[in-house]
Amino acid sequence: MSIRMSKAKHRAALAQVALLAACLHSSAALAEDLDELDCVIEPHVVIDLSSRVDGIVETMEVERGELIEKGQVLVRLESSVERAAVAQAQVRAEAMAEILASDVSAEFAQRRNDRIQELHDSQAVSTDQLDEIKTQYELSRLQRKRAKENQLIARLELRQAREILNRHTLRSPIRGIVVQHYLAPGEAVEEQPIMRLAQIDPLRVEVIVPVSAFGTIHVGQRAIMRPESPMDREYAATVTIVDGVADASSGTFRVRLGLPNKDYSLPSGLRCRVKFLPDDPPPEETIVATPVPQEEAPAPYEMIKTGAALTDSANRSCQTIGPITDASEADQIMTTLTGQATQLRLREERRSSVESYLLLAPPQPTLEDSRALTEKMQAAGFNDFYIFWRGPHKGRISLGVHRVKAYAEERQVHLHELGFESELVPRMESRSSFWLDVELLPRITALDLAAAAEVIGKTDLAASQCEVVVNREQSGPTLAGALSSALN
Repeated sequence: MSIRMSKAKHRAALAQVALLAACLHSSAALAEDLDELDCVIEPHVVIDLSSRVDGIVETMEVERGELIEKGQVLVRLESSVERAAVAQAQVRAEAMAEILASDVSAEFAQRRNDRIQELHDSQAVSTDQLDEIKTQYELSRLQRKRAKENQLIARLELRQAREILNRHTLRSPIRGIVVQHYLAPGEAVEEQPIMRLAQIDPLRVEVIVPVSAFGTIHVGQRAIMRPESPMDREYAATVTIVDGVADASSGTFRVRLGLPNKDYSLPSGLRCRVKFLPDDPPPEETIVATPVPQEEAPAPYEMIKTGAALTDSANRSCQTIGPITDASEADQIMTTLTGQATQLRLREERRSSVESYLLLAPPQPTLEDSRALTEKMQAAGFNDFYIFWRGPHKGRISLGVHRVKAYAEERQVHLHELGFESELVPRMESRSSFWLDVELLPRITALDLAAAAEVIGKTDLAASQCEVVVNREQSGPTLAGALSSALN
């Protein structure tokens, strides 16, 4: 009886194993055979820009469709009262008369106290008179302390007034584009958005997937996305979110992909088709190169371990990855390519570009002349200015900073019509970009390099001459040499 029961349990276990194997096989087959699915391209972030304070729109600094940077001024609200409050608070914070008067009074009280003390020691004055003078001396010291506290309070009030004024200048919280204007100059802002912004780098690709494919798609999986006409090219995307809850009524679940869009060449709002790619097979299954006899050349692993360079130019494959925004991203790619490349070289290119345009009034002989000029500007109805107290433009009057040169020139013409000359000074910004020259092993293809670059969202690959990489006198220490040192 026990033998029969053991055989029955054995057959049941075998059946369960066969069922599990069949399920795994069908799941893998479904991942490979999943047809193209409909999708929609959406912005990464959509923001309706609003104001924390009510007011009247004075100027719109950007137009619809214009590219904007994070921190760029987008909207200015009417702020004549707030600017007047800042000017008043600044005068109060810079006032020194009360402190100087308290210093003079305290010094006089101290001298008088010293004289009365000497007279009291010689018994020329009474103790009551000495007590009165000491009390006046202490009161003068407290008066000087109160004057300094009042100045500190005035400086804090100036800071508060500037913060209130800054609320009338709205800046962009993202790097993206202007989608729509809800208000125009002259209209009131009352708990409603002023304009809509969209961040389209990266883009989001939303896909509705049948629930039968649940479990076959995971975060980090690659996919090929093809937008509708006229965008007739394919783009590489990566799965970023897989919903863990399915919709029972439609029998579907949602998947989101990330799509880099550095050059803004792909607009959002398009329909598309997406094809999920199966995971790469193990490395031993992807080696398709002709086996090399041991006596002719070392194996790829030994080539890296000993630091030997490839000598057969026909088998060498060189690629360039770039541009990369910073060196840390290049380090990520280097880590990913460990064991796949014999040599790497990191190159840096620095470029300077105009970040913004500063409008300055002509230099004045003294600071008093600069203040006199600002009074003339206020009398003419122009209040948007600032005096530099330090730096290369110390003593000069700033009349505004603009990222768009046309806006700066328009402001310059307006000032000229009011009778004030100005100078347009470009403000330069230096940026670095990095490029990786990579010499690959013979068994590694350009597709493998593209997969490594997708680790940080870089898919811009260009051909490179092998001599640029393998010339050790120019390239410096190689990845192979570094690995050889570490292993030895």
